[in-house]
Amino acid sequence: MDTTTLAAFLAMDLLLVLTPGADWAFAISTGLREWSVVPAVAGLLAGHVAYALLAVAGLAVIVAGSAPVLTALTVAGAGYLMWLGRGVLRRPRSWPRRAGKQAPPGFRCC
Repeated sequence: MDTTTLAAFLAMDLLLVLTPGADWAFAISTGLREWSVVPAVAGLLAGHVAYALLAVAGLAVIVAGSAPVLTALTVAGAGYLMWLGRGVLRRPRSWPRRAGKQAPPGFRCC
């Protein structure tokens, strides 16, 4: 692999990590619940490492070369995000009541 391709891959991977999405929302909500964010961030990092290893293994080239596979993965990903959103809309979590703690503005409790 030449250095130009490696640099392009690393730049795109960095953009992927820095783009806000469901992973950032999960990490932020974990912190807002005053839980430890270490397991959440460790899981996110494990996912990024797995993605990078699959890309290095050549799966990205196979998927990019096959339009039906890329379309199927895109539709599956969109469906998963819609399923997550539906779950949040159907069962929104309320801010937990704790002695001496108040919910942030805009949160309804219990």
